[in-house]
Amino acid sequence: MKKLTRQTRFSIAFVLAFFVLILACSKDFEDVILDDFDFSFTGENAEESFLFESTRTSFSLVPEKEITTVTYFMKYATTNSKGYFLNMEGDTIRANDTLNITDRNWNYNYVAIDTGSHKVKFLAWDSNKNQKELALTYNAKYASFSFLLNKGVNDFIINSKNPVSATLLRDKETEDPDNKGDFEVTYQIENGTGKLYLGNELFDAGKPFSLPKGISELEYLPETLGEHKLTVTAKAPDGATLIEELLLNVLNLDFTINSTASSTQVELDTNLAIAIDLKTQDEDSEVKYEISHSFSSTSDGAGTVRDHNGGVMEPGQYRTIVPNSYNYTFTSTELGKRKIFFDIRDSNGQIKQDSVEIEVANIPFTFSGNSESNSVFVNERTQFNFNIKSNGNTENIDYNISYEILEGNGRIAGINGNTLQNSTEYPVELGNFALFYYPESLGSHQVSFIVTDNYGQEVGPVLIDLETKQNDFTVSITPSKTSEFANIPVNVIIDIDEIPEGTNDSYEAFYSSGRNSSLRVNGTEYGPGEKFQLSPNNNNVVYTGTEAGQHDIVLSVESSANVTHTANTTINYNQIDFLFTGGSQKSDISVGEITSLNFNISESIGSSDYTMRYSLNGNALIKNENGIEVSAGNIYDVPKGNFNWSLEGTDESNINLTFYVQNDTGLEKTVAISVNVEPKNYNFTANGSQSQANTGDTIDINFNISELGIGGDTYVMYYSSGGSNGIFEYQGTTYAAGESFNVPIGTFQGKYTGISESNHNIEFTVRSSSDVEKTADVNIQYDKYEEFFDFNISQSSEDKYEGQPFTLTAVTNASTGHNTNVAYEMTFTFTGASAGYIYYKSRIYREGDILPLDYGSTPMQFFPETDENFTINFRVENSTGISQTLSESIIMFKKPKVAAKGEKHNINCGGLNGCDYVVLVYTCFDTNCSEAYNGATLQQVEIRIYNRFESRWDTKLFNYNDAKGTGVDRYFELEEEPSEGKLRYQDQPYEVRVMDTNGQWSEKVTGNIIRV
Repeated sequence: MKKLTRQTRFSIAFVLAFFVLILACSKDFEDVILDDFDFSFTGENAEESFLFESTRTSFSLVPEKEITTVTYFMKYATTNSKGYFLNMEGDTIRANDTLNITDRNWNYNYVAIDTGSHKVKFLAWDSNKNQKELALTYNAKYASFSFLLNKGVNDFIINSKNPVSATLLRDKETEDPDNKGDFEVTYQIENGTGKLYLGNELFDAGKPFSLPKGISELEYLPETLGEHKLTVTAKAPDGATLIEELLLNVLNLDFTINSTASSTQVELDTNLAIAIDLKTQDEDSEVKYEISHSFSSTSDGAGTVRDHNGGVMEPGQYRTIVPNSYNYTFTSTELGKRKIFFDIRDSNGQIKQDSVEIEVANIPFTFSGNSESNSVFVNERTQFNFNIKSNGNTENIDYNISYEILEGNGRIAGINGNTLQNSTEYPVELGNFALFYYPESLGSHQVSFIVTDNYGQEVGPVLIDLETKQNDFTVSITPSKTSEFANIPVNVIIDIDEIPEGTNDSYEAFYSSGRNSSLRVNGTEYGPGEKFQLSPNNNNVVYTGTEAGQHDIVLSVESSANVTHTANTTINYNQIDFLFTGGSQKSDISVGEITSLNFNISESIGSSDYTMRYSLNGNALIKNENGIEVSAGNIYDVPKGNFNWSLEGTDESNINLTFYVQNDTGLEKTVAISVNVEPKNYNFTANGSQSQANTGDTIDINFNISELGIGGDTYVMYYSSGGSNGIFEYQGTTYAAGESFNVPIGTFQGKYTGISESNHNIEFTVRSSSDVEKTADVNIQYDKYEEFFDFNISQSSEDKYEGQPFTLTAVTNASTGHNTNVAYEMTFTFTGASAGYIYYKSRIYREGDILPLDYGSTPMQFFPETDENFTINFRVENSTGISQTLSESIIMFKKPKVAAKGEKHNINCGGLNGCDYVVLVYTCFDTNCSEAYNGATLQQVEIRIYNRFESRWDTKLFNYNDAKGTGVDRYFELEEEPSEGKLRYQDQPYEVRVMDTNGQWSEKVTGNIIRV
């Protein structure tokens, strides 16, 4: 073996010693730090930006010392994925991509894809695993734009394109990620249906389409009538949205129809031109039209209507027509007037009508006639000559003649001697023809002839007059006396002198005298107007006048030759006198009441029987002395002396009666009696218990109905309150003004409630079953009730913490007393942001909600949703319109704030023992510190940290005062190990929160243990 020299042994020993020293310094031999220097990492950006706009962000990474072997890296993460980064060449940088940092100062562009606050976290580290975190905030918003929607006309036409313009202008040009610059547009239609067009392109409601910026001329095609609401939503490329609305009044396309007949009359089976003129408001419209016709129900039959092409149109059936002027025709084989309706309907269902009136007339003809002789004897034949003439086409026309003898008696025969019956038609020919007349009576004869064609046209009458001659006579009448008492017969001679003498005709006579009388002829009694037979020469008769006064006797005698003559004479008849008086027990009675009618008949001389009748003006029931009803105009036997009838009033009227009493001699005397029958009457009063009240108050109204006279009616009542608003209640039922209801006789009560603020002049009207109306007025001045009140709000004295409810008490106090009908409501707002809500009667009320408040003291719970101090602004208003406001400041016990960072430190490095390693969590350090508020102090610290060896979270609880450190540095040691490999919490995530002496915990902060 080779021996080593002294120098060689020393060199080996030195090398070994140096190696051991290195191992002692690293202790566990895991890392040998040759270039471990810290660095700073910062970034700057503009916080405000627009959606999809690139926002420049500048980064700077500055090492404490440049070591060429150290490399640097970076990545970013977004908390809500609202954007991404682009490098300066425009390439997309994805979140969590590891970026190699070569240039210590560089720029990226941030692109926001959603509005709102974007929080982006950056992590930079070097090849020695030193790390720096950075958080930047970007506030993205939409770029504004303007949107206008206008209609080109005021009224839109259904099923026609109507102009609508959309104006879109941008205040800033932005584009979406696909570089689209147009606007996305959708629309909806309410209260109707329709379509939007751009040129010939159709856009359906609800489906998006694009419009460029500027003015777009659209067209709206409505499909239904009425007021359409067009709502259009425009969305800019970056997502900004505006909504515009238009109200579109959609009307029918107007059109007119005019029908004109060329004449108002047309002959049978002859065409008549009818002009049809259809005009429309828009000749270019796509509206379709149809025409039909019909005959009115008053038309005498129908007829045939042909269109301009000669086609027969069936009544009630529509056929197509386009706006223009047309010539239609009408013909008929029936006489009479026609009214033809022409109906035009369009494809929108709109119908318009016009009509023509036409009379279908016969072919005219003339008819004339006369007699060969105008004076003939009885039964002597005379010839009637006739002529029928026409200038029209009479090929299919037949004529018939009929007659009627208007005066005289006779017989008409044809040319062959056959007898023609009265009012019977017989055929005749055009031209001249003759008939024969045989008169059978004396005097004037008049015969009427009418000719009718087979279409019912009449011409005539043609009147032919003639006279017949016959025997004559004279007559005279001579009484034996010119004066006598009533009922005493007077002999009279009637002399008939024939011309010529000896014709021996028979004679029939009757008489009149204007007075009650009789005539005895050959032992038979005849009254005025009764016929009796006389003979030629002298006739002895007896005349008896039964009525006093001058009898003017007129005798009428008719011979068998139908010749009549009259004669007259005068006889005065005297009569026996009597006295007749009468009167009513009462001159005024009510309906249903009975009064006595008292009469007396007394004679001056002689003795006679009496009858009585009466006339009546008005309505009443009259009974005689036996209680039997007697009727006006009938004659009843009555006694002499005193007797009584009765009168019952049946309805309201002024009754005028005239009673006529007559004796046997015909002397008549009258008595007039008047009785006024009035309806059953009554008195009606109404009185209000108050003359002044507040609106909404109910006032008792007292009524009284007291009947006058016999009574027994039923009653209804209604009311009116003029221009004032109110309601009336009777027996639990509410009645509107003018509504009738039954009411009793005597006293009764109702209730009136005034709603409007005014003087209520309430007029109550009562109507009886006899139709008598009475009114009574009640005046009540209704004033608006205003309840003034004081309002106070108080809060409970306990400390207020976020999420812990506390009591608020609202107190209302009406200064002049509280009306229970008055309701109270409360609303509240916050100065600044919303700070919580009120929980009252099992319901949550938030800012601006209306809370129905009980009168008096009302406790409620307030749930704060913030730990910041805030002010609540309360407003209370009652139903009378009076309101109060006040503000209440709330002092909150603010939650403590936690500040934390976690670090791994190397300690005790030096000598052969090397370094120890410790994991610390700071709650106070040079840039931030945990803090308590409202006079509280921090009491506890809770640290949760992930244990990488046991794959679970460890929870550690410390007293805040047990923290280590000096100055502002306060920390808690979680573990200490002699080797990094044994550290459970190195590089692990953690959560930290603190609690103050008020028992409130702060929010959590999170982080990762970083190596220092």
